[in-house]
Amino acid sequence: MHYQLTHFNFPTTSQRVYRVDFDASTFQPDDLFCLPHRERLSGAVTKRRAEHLAGRIAAREALRFYGIQNYVPGIGLHRAPCWPPGFTGSISHTGKTALATVVADRDGELCGTGIDTEIIMNAYDAEKIAGEVVTPAEREALLPCALPFPLALTLVFSAKESLFKALYRHVGRYFDFHTAEVIDINAQQIRLRLISPLGPFRSGYIFSVLWSSDATQLTTLIRLQRE
Repeated sequence: MHYQLTHFNFPTTSQRVYRVDFDASTFQPDDLFCLPHRERLSGAVTKRRAEHLAGRIAAREALRFYGIQNYVPGIGLHRAPCWPPGFTGSISHTGKTALATVVADRDGELCGTGIDTEIIMNAYDAEKIAGEVVTPAEREALLPCALPFPLALTLVFSAKESLFKALYRHVGRYFDFHTAEVIDINAQQIRLRLISPLGPFRSGYIFSVLWSSDATQLTTLIRLQRE
């Protein structure tokens, strides 16, 4: 599969993100040879296999930055990536782009990170899925940010996806978009508040999720902070 690997620091942070731009039309089954868990993808469509491969390439390089050589995260419970001891990370892909980022664990802290990238929704799709992503009260809370509703909803969707990825290792189960509510949004971050306790995180806990976007796509990033 043809791809280009780059990296960047997420805006306003020192957290390194690895990016793979790939052409799924050039994917060949033998490209999966580098994945120890390749047999688990045997029934997937070509697009899914290409996306998965691109995400694992990005994750492998993110780990290499920490001195972990040629480690490809496997597929764990609920299809979550399996990171090596002492590290945690997050992978996202959409369209022709895959992203991955990794952080080192720190003793005594609830470490975690989540990254998500999304194509900005059109107005029709935003209205169609709005009820699954935000409550009526949250929709009202989006008004002061002055973002077009499709962009604002895509941002909330992505932020809640990033939150799920960051918290999953501590919670160990699925939770839906209504587990956290939007408090506010500004030009750099969106804040989410837990509605009810979730694993070691108390009800009312507030998370700050950073975001960045261009005309067609946006990306969100969260890194759990010290309690």
